[in-house]
Formats: sequence, structure tokens, C-alpha cells
Amino acid sequence: MITGQQLRDEFLNPAMKHYFDKKLAPLPEGEIEIRVEETLKFLNMAAYCRGGIPVSEEIDEVWHYWILETMEYENLCSRLTGERMIHHSANNYLEYTDKELKVLNVSLRDGVTILLSYVRNYGPFEPERTRYWRFAKAIMERRNWDAAALNRWLASSMQPAE
Repeated sequence: MITGQQLRDEFLNPAMKHYFDKKLAPLPEGEIEIRVEETLKFLNMAAYCRGGIPVSEEIDEVWHYWILETMEYENLCSRLTGERMIHHSANNYLEYTDKELKVLNVSLRDGVTILLSYVRNYGPFEPERTRYWRFAKAIMERRNWDAAALNRWLASSMQPAE
């Protein structure tokens, strides 16, 4: 499993930490770390995400801030899974340019795949982090689950078929 600390050590240099601390003020440092970690998790899995962005507006905001530092963002993308630039397009733009694209929807299969990938790479969802993953949050609300129930369901989904 890849920890949040490992992600920050690998991908967040002191200049970018300072930048995010300033951009995301007055959030407490712990909350800023969580948002940066969840953004890094998303970007590391972005090559496998289809459809709408599966993360919250707070994580999208961190992504936008990273993009504004173009050299840092290019360097980050070259080091993530896929080793290529992760482009970003606004939903309104995509709605106009690709009428067939379901911008805001993530299929059940794609959503579960993203959540399973998260758990396989980063471990079970911590309760305070599920709110940043729209599909996790939606499942939990629909089923009236907490993070522990979501993790049990995902763990059972990862078991090989008998």
C-alpha cells in the first residue's frame, strides 16, 4: 500500500507545499495534506478514469492550482502512472465539444473500478476521506453505510470468484 506520507514525499516538493498552504489558507495544515494526498491519488489513477471526474470540487480545486504552476504540473505528470500529461477540460466545454460524452455521470462499473483501484493501491477508505470521492459518497448515502461498511463491500468485491 502507498501511504499519504509516501505520496507527499515523492511528489510534493517544499515549494509546492508552501504554495498549497497559501492557496488553501485558512484550512488547517492537516486538511491541506489530506486534499493534496487525495488529489495525488486521483491523478495517479486518472489514466484509468472515464466519464466525469470522480472526485469532489475540493480535490478539483487542488488540481486546478497545480495546473497553474505549469512546470511543476508537467513534472508531476511525467512521474505519475502513465508518465504523460493529464489534461483537464471543463464540463461545459466537454458538453459542447462531445455531445455523446456523459460528463457528470460515472457508470456503476467505472465507479466501482475506481474505488477498487483506490483500495488496492492506497488501502481502505478512511472516514474523513470518503467525502472527496463522489462515487464512494453516493454509495454510502444510498446504502446508509459508513466508511467501514463501504470498505467491507469493496473487500468482498476483490475476493476471487469461487
